[in-house]
Formats: sequence, structure tokens, C-alpha cells
Amino acid sequence: MTPVQASTIPLFCSNKDVVVEAVTGSGKTISFLIPTIEIILRAGSTSRGRLGGIIVAPTRELASQIYAVLNSVLEFQPTQPTESTILKAQLLIGGSATVASDVQKFFTDSPQIIVGTPGRLLEFLGSPHVQSSGLEVLVLDEADRLLDLGFDKTISGILRCLPKQRRTGLFSATVTSAVGELVRVGLRNPIKIIVKVGDGEREQKVPTTLSISYSVLTPDSKIPSLIHKINTLKYKKAIVYFPTCASVVFFYTLLRSILPKLQSSKSADAQVFSLHGKLPQGPRTKTLNSFINTMKKSVLLTTDVAARGLDIPEVDVVIQIDPPYEADMFLHRAGRAARAGRYGEGYLFLTKGREEGYVDLMEVKKVRMHEAHEIELSGLKAEFHTYLRDWILDSREKHDMAVKAYVSYVRFYTKHTMTSIFRMNEFDFVGFGRAYGLLRLPSMPELKSAQNIPENGWLTKDIDMDAYKYKDPQRERARQEELSNRAAKSAAKHGPPKPANKSWSEQSERRERREHRREMKRTKKESKAVVTENGESSSDNEEMEEDWKTLIADRKKKRKANISEMAFDL
Repeated sequence: MTPVQASTIPLFCSNKDVVVEAVTGSGKTISFLIPTIEIILRAGSTSRGRLGGIIVAPTRELASQIYAVLNSVLEFQPTQPTESTILKAQLLIGGSATVASDVQKFFTDSPQIIVGTPGRLLEFLGSPHVQSSGLEVLVLDEADRLLDLGFDKTISGILRCLPKQRRTGLFSATVTSAVGELVRVGLRNPIKIIVKVGDGEREQKVPTTLSISYSVLTPDSKIPSLIHKINTLKYKKAIVYFPTCASVVFFYTLLRSILPKLQSSKSADAQVFSLHGKLPQGPRTKTLNSFINTMKKSVLLTTDVAARGLDIPEVDVVIQIDPPYEADMFLHRAGRAARAGRYGEGYLFLTKGREEGYVDLMEVKKVRMHEAHEIELSGLKAEFHTYLRDWILDSREKHDMAVKAYVSYVRFYTKHTMTSIFRMNEFDFVGFGRAYGLLRLPSMPELKSAQNIPENGWLTKDIDMDAYKYKDPQRERARQEELSNRAAKSAAKHGPPKPANKSWSEQSERRERREHRREMKRTKKESKAVVTENGESSSDNEEMEEDWKTLIADRKKKRKANISEMAFDL
């Protein structure tokens, strides 16, 4: 047994609630599976339809892995006189089946142990046909993730469905961060087990067989550096972590297209896979299984959905394009390598500026890193960005994909928990825009207060965006219709295009109308002053009125003539 197994199994089997913290890859899964089976067998909870144990995991991939390991252990249970006393397990995850089918399968197979994710498990326990009053043991794997705000209501709902008289185990590599939530889980006098590793002088939170280095790079050097790492990969498999799903989709599409074309790239034979939380369950499972089973040199581009608990054989390199938004997640990412005593390597790419302070922060977290040797990448960098521009210009779909990835990355940066290091007022919008191959920065609120932004956000000046077409005929037709509708609306709102000197003509016309009104008022005032004492107009007055009418008519004709001449000249 590993140290965590030797410490945990006897205590958990002796009906103690446990809180276990140990580094990644130390064997925590067996530490709770063996006691779960033992407690159920000892309590006699093997009858058909009686639920004896529940194991909760935060992701579908981790739940599936625990289920597979559990079944491999159950294969060794001794043959019983009747099948009703044999332990069985059932997997409950979203995206693969309905809750009704899961309930039906539960009554058909009568499993005693359920492994599942929180959402589907809560729906399952909410069924009136499922009785959980006889539950003996509850296990929360990656407990700190399950107890944070993202799963708060779901976990509380699950706990309300379960009896309070039970054994409970919490397991994680960073469970101490959730110690304040232990009371809510219902632990009674739990025993805390912490398995430490180190070199004899200093404790550390990652396996001693894992070497982690960091590089300080400009934004447009990160992907060329990634390609260089893939070229020089000593091992068969590597995992590359990106901050967002859109970034995974964009760079997966880009690298699959560009890697075979780069003359300086030796990674054309490397298989590239992508895995992220927005993939449907079928493709997610297929991608993960393909990456696990392939015998070729391969790279998995993923998000934090594959950061916790997954044990993928032959993964000895982990590359983090950016630091995660939480320091604890760094430990889980790096822990996909150097598992069960194997040697592994971890690489972290930091952006030049304040991000170098992240190294000191991780030192406080008991994670030691050393700076990687600087490598000359000017040739690969120039070649990559030439291909990137040509690839982006090939179709407008690719630019839209780049914009979506860029916007999602900026939003990720704004939500970083370590704001003293990752400051938006120092974010290089232009540098990252070029790193993503953008022709023009998108309109977004974060750019309003940014400095050194090019006029109208243009990063290149030789592109006519109206002539930049989609390859998909349907999307291009829709874009042309939108352009036509926009032009029609603009014409209806503002009228026909104004001539360049129309503003001068309007001023001249207004000035003439003002002078005309003043002259009319003055003439009318003078005519009223000539009146006889008995109130009747004199002959002179009558002549004045006739002159007044003639003057008005002449003014009108003259004004019309002036306007006509002006329109003709314009």
C-alpha cells in the first residue's frame, strides 16, 4: 500500500469519518473504495435494491474513472451461493441517459454502490422510487471542489436526501481549503489524515518526482513555444491546459492545420486531441478513450475539466499556457504527470510583466519552480505567424473563431482571483490580439479604458472586411443580406447622402430667411404708422399697402429663383 492507503483504510474501515489530503497520484481512490466495500459487506447491505454507498465526483470523466476502478476491484469478490449477495455498482452521469432510465436500471440491476456527478445524483435521489434511508457510507472525491460555491446547492440537496447516521469520507489533494465547510457535510469527530512529501528539509505540495519549470514570454511567443515543446517531446503523451473552451477549439483547429506545414516543426506526426466542457458527452468520452488508448505520440488540448483526478497512463508532460484562475488548480493540473512514482515534467508559460510574481506566490503554496533555459525561437515564431495570417485570411469563419477565443480569454483574465498579479490595467490587448491572429480588435467594454489601442482597433490596414468572405455559402449569403439591410436602414434613417457643402448652403438659406423676416416686420411697422386721425387710411396709405403687397410678391419670386440657382450650382 502507498502511505495514504496505509493510513486511511484501517481508520475508515473502523467506522471513523475521515478527511484525507494527499498529493496527486498517491492512491487516494483505493483508499476509499476498499473501505466502502468493507463497510457495506459488514453491515449486510447487500440485498437487492438496498443502496449502501454513494461516491460523488465533480466531473463525468472522474466519475467514469472511479466506476471503472471499482468494477476492477469487484471482480475479485468471492463467488457467493446466491447472486443477490454479490456487490454491484452503477454509474450516474449526465449526457448519456435520462434520469428515468437510470432509475429503471437501478431497479433492474439492484446495485449497492452508486458513483455519479452531483447534478444527476440529486435528480436520481429525488425520485420517489429511490430509497436511501439505509445508506452506510458517503464519499466526496475532490471534496474542496464539491464544497465550493459552484456545487453548493446541489451538494446540500444530496445531503438532505441521506440519513445522518452514516460514515463520511472527504478526499482531495487540497482539501484544507474547504475545512470551513466540513460541518455542513455532517462529519462527526472526523480524523484528519495528511500525507506530506518533501526532500527531508522542506514540504511540498506536488510529488517529488515532478519537475516544474516556467518561461516568461511575450503573448505572441506562447504558441511557438508550445510547438517547440511538442517538437522536443521525450515522452509519448502530453496534456496542454488552456483557460477557456473557445481557446481549446481555436488552437486545436489551428494546430491540426498548421503543424504539418511548418518546415521547422518535427511534430507533424503527433496526434492532437481536444477535450472541454462544452463537448457533448459522447464525443468527450470518445476523445478521452482515444487519447488513453493511442500508442502514438499525442497531445491533448483541454481545460480544467481534465484537471482533477484523471489518471491517464503514459502522460509525463503537462504544459500550462496560462496560470489557472485559482492557485489550487495549478496543483491539480500539474498532478496529471508523475503519478504513482513515475517521473514527470511540468511547464508554465507566464506573460512578461507582473505575472512573474506568480512564481513567488506558488513558493508560498509550497510549489517550487525553476526558470527554464531561454531558447531562440525567432525563426519558428516568424514562420508560425506567417502561416497564422494566411490561415486566418483563408475564410471569415476562422477569424470569427479567433475573435470568440480572444474575447473569452479577456473575460477569463478579468475574473482571475489573484488580482494583485493579474491586473487588467496592464493587460496587453494588442499583443494578445496578434497572438490570436486578429485583423481587428472586437468591440468590448474592457477596451474602453485601455491604452495604446490602434485607431478603430485595426491591427492590419490592408484588409477590406466587406470583401472578407465566408467559405460556407449559406453564411456568406446571410452576411450579404445583412450588409444590404444595414445600408437600407441607414439610408431610410439619414436620407440620401448629403453633398459635401450642404452644411454651408443650409447656413446661407437660414441667414436669408432671417433677413427677409426682419425686413417684412420693419415695412409692416412703417405702414401702420401712416394713419389718419379718424382711423381711416389715407390715399398715401393705400398706395403703401399696394407697394407692400408688390414687395412681398417680388421677395418670394426672388427667393425661389435664388434657391433654384443654388440647387443647380450644387
